[in-house]
Amino acid sequence: MSAFKVTLVSLLLSSQLGLSSKAQEEIQSSDSELGYSYTLESTVIMAIENDPWLKKSQYKEQSLLAQAESQATLPDPKVSVKFANLPVDSFSFNQEGMTQLSLGVSQMLARGDSLNIKRKINQLEAKIEPNLRANRKNQLIMTVGDLWLDIYKAQQSIQLINQLDSLLEELKEAAEIQYNTALSSTGQEDIIRAQLELAKLDDQLTVYQDKLHASINQLNQYVTLPQGYLFGAQNVDYHFVSQTLPSIQLPKNLTKLQRHPLVLAADRNIHLSAKNVELKKQGYKPQFTLNGSYALRDDAPNGMKRTDFFSLGVTFDVPLFTENKQDLDVKSAVYTKEAKREEKALLLRQLRSAYNTQLSRLGRLEQRKELYQGTIAPQVSQQATTLMTAYSNNKGDFAELARSRVEEINVQLTILDIDVEIAKSKLAANYYLSETSTEYLSRIGSINNTSARKALSGESHE
Repeated sequence: MSAFKVTLVSLLLSSQLGLSSKAQEEIQSSDSELGYSYTLESTVIMAIENDPWLKKSQYKEQSLLAQAESQATLPDPKVSVKFANLPVDSFSFNQEGMTQLSLGVSQMLARGDSLNIKRKINQLEAKIEPNLRANRKNQLIMTVGDLWLDIYKAQQSIQLINQLDSLLEELKEAAEIQYNTALSSTGQEDIIRAQLELAKLDDQLTVYQDKLHASINQLNQYVTLPQGYLFGAQNVDYHFVSQTLPSIQLPKNLTKLQRHPLVLAADRNIHLSAKNVELKKQGYKPQFTLNGSYALRDDAPNGMKRTDFFSLGVTFDVPLFTENKQDLDVKSAVYTKEAKREEKALLLRQLRSAYNTQLSRLGRLEQRKELYQGTIAPQVSQQATTLMTAYSNNKGDFAELARSRVEEINVQLTILDIDVEIAKSKLAANYYLSETSTEYLSRIGSINNTSARKALSGESHE
């Protein structure tokens, strides 16, 4: 066997052992390497704690609660002051007996129980906000989790490709040395093949680096990342996220769909619509206005005392012609309530369909993973070993041997992609089965700090 082939086989053997054991352990190693190594949980918690939408929703809830109290308050009374029946010839206050200074007060009352109903309507609107915040938190877990997984996949893929890139670079250098010294049968085509495979790897590396940068920039929309994080991609050993893929549990209980935050919000919207029907029905009741006045008169010119006047009265409207007003208002409110019921039914169908889609996708991904790990990966590894043995016995081809090593890495990249897609599918499916963000995140990992528990349990935003 030539010196070049001895060198080549030793390089390939050390590479194969490294990729199957030591190198894989390095890829899944502890997070004490260069970088931040954010876990999925910590990234999601940062996104939730700094989300402006949640703060906006809190302010909106407080606004609705304040409005509920103002809506339940009677309008301010009206006060009138007037001089009545002044004679225009002299404008004398005591000339005529009808001349008087009148002070009046009127108070409009609510129509039926409309004030109390308006208060309840605003309170119901306010109660919808915690459900919307719970849904927002769950959406953040799913969206930020997806971005975290994209960064994880790109990060791990770059490490795998860099390992193969280093191997092929060493092989190319060894081939060039042997070719230049003419000590072996190494041909120029072997060098060209090594250069070609290196160029392909560089292109693949560029693609994953582009995906990594794009995902990091998208993540920065939800999480304020430090500058060192954003510029850390210059270092190939930089760990943006944890080196360990989180284990995600998936309960298969469709009854949990009924407790989805959007479904709970839809229930409250139906209740709110029913209150609106009650409010419109108050239009059939009369609206009263109480009024009273005190009229002060001056004594007559001859000194005779004149008695002051006091008046008390009530005015009210009579809803007699309701066909084009009250009847249509009530009918409109009833139609709106029924529309809300149909919206809830449609929402449940959409949630159920989306959940089943994720389950179906998850099943196919599990099948692919089993195929790759049980059949394709062992066969590709066996093929590489066979080609290595043949080449060491002068029966193999360098190009085929190089391609086999590239194929081994491609299989590992595919398995990595499948693992990430399985995690994404489980993450998405859990969105449909989680009532709260605490419940959602508990299926991904444990929460160990107080601020995290507050953010997810609702103490901060709910």
